[in-house]
Amino acid sequence: MPVLNAFVSQPVLLLFILPRPIQLFCLLLLFSTSAFSAPLLFQSPPYRSESHPDQRLVRRGQPSLKLQPNPYPGGTVASELSYPGGLARNIPTRNIHSHNDYWRDVPLYTALSLGVRSIEADVWLNPKDGVLYVGHSYIFLTKARTFDHLYVSQLLHILSLTNVRDDEYQFFNETDFFSPENEREVRRESENWFDEGSDARIRLVVDLKTRGLETYHALRGALEPLREKGWLTTYTKSNHTTKKAPVEVVMTGNGNNLDVRSLLVGLEETDLFMDAPLLSLNETWVGADGKTHTWDPVLAPLASTSFSSLTPWTGRLPIVGSEFSRLFALFEVAKARGFQVRVYSPPRWPTFVRDRVWRTLWEAGTDFMDADELEDMAAF
Repeated sequence: MPVLNAFVSQPVLLLFILPRPIQLFCLLLLFSTSAFSAPLLFQSPPYRSESHPDQRLVRRGQPSLKLQPNPYPGGTVASELSYPGGLARNIPTRNIHSHNDYWRDVPLYTALSLGVRSIEADVWLNPKDGVLYVGHSYIFLTKARTFDHLYVSQLLHILSLTNVRDDEYQFFNETDFFSPENEREVRRESENWFDEGSDARIRLVVDLKTRGLETYHALRGALEPLREKGWLTTYTKSNHTTKKAPVEVVMTGNGNNLDVRSLLVGLEETDLFMDAPLLSLNETWVGADGKTHTWDPVLAPLASTSFSSLTPWTGRLPIVGSEFSRLFALFEVAKARGFQVRVYSPPRWPTFVRDRVWRTLWEAGTDFMDADELEDMAAF
């Protein structure tokens, strides 16, 4: 033990003046006895264990925020931390269409949490009670899953939180935005849900599955709570103006059939719009007013087609130049007329095919990316 005590109390260099057998013996004892202390050899002297009272995350100056995460007197409920309408703060808006949004565990909210601007709901009119129900097929309908419960009431809730009109709002009612040219910006009557400072609206695409005209009238009735609040984008025919609001409702499916579109073109005012057929934008029909009409981006801001109808390209191999040029030209013509382009039901598997199709459609100029895998598309 005198040899070992002398060894651990002297610099390690003493090992090199001892005969080799004694060196090996001392090293064996060194790594097997409790007399060995790791900090003695491997830690520099100024450091101490984390439990030592002198050990600190910050050596000098003010304590780290990690030690005091909330400096406000009110804690997590401090008024300084309450941000009106802040549900969507720091969420970038994305031109994604949530295909069959009702399939998600939390319809509407999942899409909005990812900045998705276009949300789809398939609705079925039950003739027994006149209520619109949501589902992909009639066998999946339930009494609880109504269009009102899943979408109208939820939109009312989140927009009410965004458009608070209390005493504090009135206190700042003369604090307006001015341009560098000292021009005052007129305040909007209502604010959009997205908090990016843009005028990006929530587009609710409603696919009418049951008879078009009857389901159209039921849809108009179901949207009345949003209409009363002034939260539906509305077109007025007499002055050719579109009053923008937080929600834009676009009908597709049977909402585009001849009965519905013949009615819509003759209305003085409407807050329900249509989804034009991208491949048949020059189609004409006679409206209820007796006039011949064609697809107009004012009443049909969206122009859609399925991927299988759009192109024979499957996505398994890179698209050839001539086919890409054809898609690019098709999209450009539609957009030049004022339509926004959407291609629905692209391939979902294999994943490399899906991603290749997504990238190609985006590069060709589509405005809204149709997706079932929202998280993947948001990260794309």
